[in-house]
Amino acid sequence: MAPLLKLLFYDNLFLRHSGASRARTMTQSPVRSRGAEPVDATTGIRPDARLIQRGKFIAGAAAVCLVLILLIDIAAIAVVTLRMGDLAGLTKGGFSFVLNPWMKEALPTTFVPITHFAVWQSCLAAVLLAIRLAPGLVALWHFFSLFRMYGKGLVFTERNAGHVRGMAWALLAYAVAPLLTHATLYAAGMSAVAFKFEIRQIDALVAGIVLFALSYVVSFGCDIDREREGFI
Repeated sequence: MAPLLKLLFYDNLFLRHSGASRARTMTQSPVRSRGAEPVDATTGIRPDARLIQRGKFIAGAAAVCLVLILLIDIAAIAVVTLRMGDLAGLTKGGFSFVLNPWMKEALPTTFVPITHFAVWQSCLAAVLLAIRLAPGLVALWHFFSLFRMYGKGLVFTERNAGHVRGMAWALLAYAVAPLLTHATLYAAGMSAVAFKFEIRQIDALVAGIVLFALSYVVSFGCDIDREREGFI
């Protein structure tokens, strides 16, 4: 009888010890997927390492595109400001540029060189061109900033929600800006077109609305992440 009681006692002690060890293991060392970052209760769950690398790659590609487009936009504004009529002008109320000045026979008959207008009109055209190009640069800047945050492993943050909203506002401005520029050119006597709405403006308007909805999703994720950190 005594050996049986001793066996039951040691068996019960072993079960309690193994159960406590498993509980400590589950509390202190949660299982993570292969390739994922370690989990820390104070900082929350980080994205997979491969997703972080992709975020860095996309941010780098966006930075290159941002620099290239910025240089192209500066060159376009400079051409209009310097009144280079063989390279810049207006066509049906819109800005037009000649990439190859030696192929003048390919120019449309509606092309009006910028030198055809007065100096104040060309300066006004340069300002309006900057207004047309600015929303695209702003949207690309927020896109780069967003994926730079993803590259740091930060997903659901208020800053990211702000970048998504920034892209949304930029796309809405891209859709509205041509209405302002066309009306101003018409009022200045530089165009016969007072109102012109293009398909790409509709695309930008729809994309901006979608991004606004997405920004609320990111904000909702931020609230969930804060509640989880407070619970931990």
